[in-house]
Amino acid sequence: MKSFVPWFYLVAATGSAYAVSGVDAYRQGNYPLAAQTLMSQSGKDPVADYYLGRMRLYGYGQLKNNTLALRYFRQAGDKGVLPAQQFLAKYYLLEEKNPEQALVWFKKAAALGDTQAQMYCAAAYLYGFGAKKNEDTARQYFIEAAKNGNAIAQYTLAEHFINTRNLNSKKLGVIWLSKAAAQGDVNAEAKLGQMYVSGDVVTRDNEKGLELLVKAASKNSYAAMVALGELAVKQNQLDTAKDWLTKAADIAGTDPQAELALARLYTDPKSTLFNPKTGFMWTLQAAQKGAKPAQQALSVMYKDGKGVTANPQLAEQWLQKANEKTVDKEPEVAAEVEVVRWLSNGKANNFAADNYSLGGIYSAWQNSGSLKENNYNTAPRMETITRSELYKPNFTMAQPRDIPINDYFDLIAPTLNAEHTANWTFPRYPLNKDIEALQQNESLAVEHKPRESVVNEGSPYPENADPKKFNYIQEKTAGWENKSNYQAVLSQLYGQAILGDPAAQFEIGQLYQYGIAVVKSPQQAIAYYQLAAAQQDLRAEYNLGMIYLEGQTDPVDYKQGLNWMTDAAFKGNIYAQYVLANIYDKGFKDASGNVVVEPDMQQALAMYYLASSNGYGPAEYRLADYLVKQKQSGLSIAAKQNREKLIRRLYQGAANQGVAEAELPLAYYNAMDSSNPDKQSKAFAVAREEAKKGNSEAALLLGIMFERGIAVTTNQIEAMYWYQQASLNPVNAFILGTYYSEGVGIAKDVEKGKALLQQSADAGFSYANLNLAVLKEQAGEDFLPDLDKARTAGNSTAGLLLADYYLAQASDPEKMQQAREIYDYFAEKGDKDAQVKLGFLYDTGLGGELNYDIAAKWYDASAQQGQPVAQFLLGQLYQLGRIGKEPDYAEAKKWYAAAEKANSKAAVALGFIYDTVDDDYAKAVDSYQLAAQQNDATGQFDLGLMYAEGKGMPVNYPKAIEYFTKAADQGYSEAETQLAELYFNGQGVGRDQQKALQLYRKSANTGDAHALYQLGLLSETGVATKLDYSAAVNFYTQAAAKGNEKGKLALARMYQYGLGVGKDAEQAKNFYGELAANNNAYAQYQLALMLFNASVDRKSDEGKRLLEQASANGSPQARKMLQWLSAQQQERVSFIEPIAINPSPVLAKQPADLMYFDALSEWNRGDEVLSRQILKRLMTQYPQFVPAKRTYEQLNQQPTTLSVVYNEAKPE
Repeated sequence: MKSFVPWFYLVAATGSAYAVSGVDAYRQGNYPLAAQTLMSQSGKDPVADYYLGRMRLYGYGQLKNNTLALRYFRQAGDKGVLPAQQFLAKYYLLEEKNPEQALVWFKKAAALGDTQAQMYCAAAYLYGFGAKKNEDTARQYFIEAAKNGNAIAQYTLAEHFINTRNLNSKKLGVIWLSKAAAQGDVNAEAKLGQMYVSGDVVTRDNEKGLELLVKAASKNSYAAMVALGELAVKQNQLDTAKDWLTKAADIAGTDPQAELALARLYTDPKSTLFNPKTGFMWTLQAAQKGAKPAQQALSVMYKDGKGVTANPQLAEQWLQKANEKTVDKEPEVAAEVEVVRWLSNGKANNFAADNYSLGGIYSAWQNSGSLKENNYNTAPRMETITRSELYKPNFTMAQPRDIPINDYFDLIAPTLNAEHTANWTFPRYPLNKDIEALQQNESLAVEHKPRESVVNEGSPYPENADPKKFNYIQEKTAGWENKSNYQAVLSQLYGQAILGDPAAQFEIGQLYQYGIAVVKSPQQAIAYYQLAAAQQDLRAEYNLGMIYLEGQTDPVDYKQGLNWMTDAAFKGNIYAQYVLANIYDKGFKDASGNVVVEPDMQQALAMYYLASSNGYGPAEYRLADYLVKQKQSGLSIAAKQNREKLIRRLYQGAANQGVAEAELPLAYYNAMDSSNPDKQSKAFAVAREEAKKGNSEAALLLGIMFERGIAVTTNQIEAMYWYQQASLNPVNAFILGTYYSEGVGIAKDVEKGKALLQQSADAGFSYANLNLAVLKEQAGEDFLPDLDKARTAGNSTAGLLLADYYLAQASDPEKMQQAREIYDYFAEKGDKDAQVKLGFLYDTGLGGELNYDIAAKWYDASAQQGQPVAQFLLGQLYQLGRIGKEPDYAEAKKWYAAAEKANSKAAVALGFIYDTVDDDYAKAVDSYQLAAQQNDATGQFDLGLMYAEGKGMPVNYPKAIEYFTKAADQGYSEAETQLAELYFNGQGVGRDQQKALQLYRKSANTGDAHALYQLGLLSETGVATKLDYSAAVNFYTQAAAKGNEKGKLALARMYQYGLGVGKDAEQAKNFYGELAANNNAYAQYQLALMLFNASVDRKSDEGKRLLEQASANGSPQARKMLQWLSAQQQERVSFIEPIAINPSPVLAKQPADLMYFDALSEWNRGDEVLSRQILKRLMTQYPQFVPAKRTYEQLNQQPTTLSVVYNEAKPE
């Protein structure tokens, strides 16, 4: 099943329309707001009831009240809220020990498809726990659980089918068994393994069977170990058999199967392990477990003295035992234990150790104070992204080291190798290899025997001026050996050509084209090329085109040349494709300068792409060179990424084929590849080598790599040296201009910096415009033209800054619309920051339409690119149930987890879900810890709460103080309040009331309701500050206005009894009425008393109704009052008040003021009885403590017409 909470099956049916703020408030941890808005929906909306139940159970935003929590849960559960049903099922099972009632709720949850509930119901009917045994009903439940993927259910279902006589049913059983085994169910692995080994139902497969049995045995499966042992015996691997069976015997329990097998192994005379004594010991163990064959064998061993001293008496005893007729009877096991064992696959004996434990506050919270009824527990908090955070204009200069290197390269690419790019020549095919060898022999460049020096060779002048004799034969035969070699090659080629060999025809054509070994003759060359071309020799077609295009024919026929070249190109000749690309790229003119072919870039690109796709290096280089020079301001992020990959691949291909000009551009691209350090190292080597030769662009790259620490240790000084070595270009001007403006690595000179930036901006570098805009904004000058120019050039950083600036002017609708249009433009281009900002506009309805679906679309697009804020906001949409009809916590956790390392808010949110939804406190601590390490105040606060409450761990006040202090140091008011509590109570630190007072005041100044209430209580009791009833009323009133019920009860008490204020029954009644409407039991009880006492006949239907409500909400005083009233209505029936055993207050060695503080604190949470007990003890120990004495006297002067309500004894 999906792990999102499928609670709201009835939401669509009921058409519920509760306040969005209430639902969002609850899901985001704003429980006081949730309480205010969801109360009106109780009984109408099951989701509201469930949330109210959680708040009452945990004391979050509402006074903790388990009675009310259960009522809300029952209301929600009855209307199909699955988590409520799950809670109630476990509550009745574990807390109430009522398996019958637990089964009722488990069945409701099972009907909604909850697998865990289906399994429980199956177990309950299988073993008769909370219901009569009913295997058919049980089977219905575990069939559904099996369908939902539960391995235990699948195994149980498999056993059911396998144990039938029907072959088809057995085969179906194997299918289910395989499903369970695939999920790692140890019983299924063992069973299926045995079946493959034995060939039962399935085709025998020892290898597969052995694999499954070994896997099960590694999980301590007794059945698998025994099976492996028996299999080894059959294969005569007795040592292996011994090992497996011994392991099985160690965990056998009452099963004698392993001992019996070992006994046979050691008592078999043919066995290599034959050992009668050891055999006797294993036989004895099996016999003691009741195995009849072992008892019979043991009798024989004692009789014959095999493995043991003969003993006829014992032999007779074991024989009698073996012959006894015994009824196999399994030891009785409690149904509850059987259920737990089945559900846990034998791993547990009680529900507390299994997945059915109640968890949360019931079992995992270690702080007993947090479990106290009618108290608030401080709730964890999570954070949201605010408009000001997301859209705050950030006028900071773009740093050169942060600019993508490819942006720099795109700027300087037009000047790189410009001369080479402008020139091109026809590629030429190599000559016949034999002809080339002869040419190399004649070449002066080929290595020859070194000539001797002029001195050794003799005089360079003739010894005499007489003419030498002419030798005709010698003259005519000079070089005859070389000519003979050429002739031999030519003869061979001619012979092959005459026979129709196209290769030979092509090679002879080359010789005539270039005049090698024959007289140069383009016409002869054409003749031979045409012969070869007729046989589809594409080289010949290409060379024909070359001859015509070079104007070697008479008359010149360029059109014929283009025809031949085009035909060869479309047939796949890469030289022809490359030549045509160059012709269309630059156009083609004759010797007189007349245009033969007009430039046609589209045709040129087509040919460059064609030649590049065939792997021709020069074409790859020229295509890359063309692409890199094209403006890309209108490209999307994805298109830019694809372009970058293509250019990198083209440069790499060119470099691999020896195009030297591709090396430096490739170095720029390889320097960007952080995933490949080897490529970066090679890029650094190329840049350094070329820079030392004076290459300006290489020097620039070298500076970039030194500055960024790419393939070398970061060195700003070295970087600045190489930047200055490079000749001034737009990139260099931007880098140096920025650093001059900031004074980074160079003396600060803002004017010089501006001039350089302007130079770069004039060359079209948008980041220079951006930095100029920032400098002007800082100087109070008009910056918008530069910023807008950068935006229109496609610079998303500038565009988003401009949009943020516009959005900050919230009073101008036109500017807000312009901002939205900018975000939309860059979002469509794939900019992840624009996407998240645009998504937030739709998420919040800021300046336009509120649309969660569109918001989710843009958040998702940004999140997929790794933008952490987008990941957080997308997770929040899932958490708040704004995508779909209910919260999808699985998706929310996925996105929060993706962002948590980069965004502390996401870590807090993830911890919050683990804390408040999953009750998985270990994971919550991990996430809060991660946020705290990022100095997130909310994360520190939430982590402090984990330690203070002892959620899933022992209470650790020192740790709590550590994290509360860190959060408080950042001004987190709730952390200040928590610290104040700890200092006031001396928990984890020495008691310090003044420090506590200081922290309470600091927190109260920010409006913290609990701090305001505490200041009221301190002022009323005079603890840590002077006694000041006026201040107390003021603080209580402020706390009450924020929904603090203890503050309201305090005010009601003061007005009711005139404590520090004039008596005002109406004021007291108003406060009690407000509290009673929120199901405050004590307020309902007090309001009922007022109604009864105000009635002439001491009767009031409304009063009785309030008493019934108060009793149902947990008030023992109301319950007693109702009993008394009931007794009064019956004739001759007297009411005997039951003895109430109230816990004695722990007041040992407490000073008077703190006892007084505790007394009023208890009254303010509705425990009047305990409060009066403390006051009574206080008057006994400190009779002259004036503040308490005055209060005590006023309380006991209050007339109580109905004595059953309260009968206070006088102090001793």
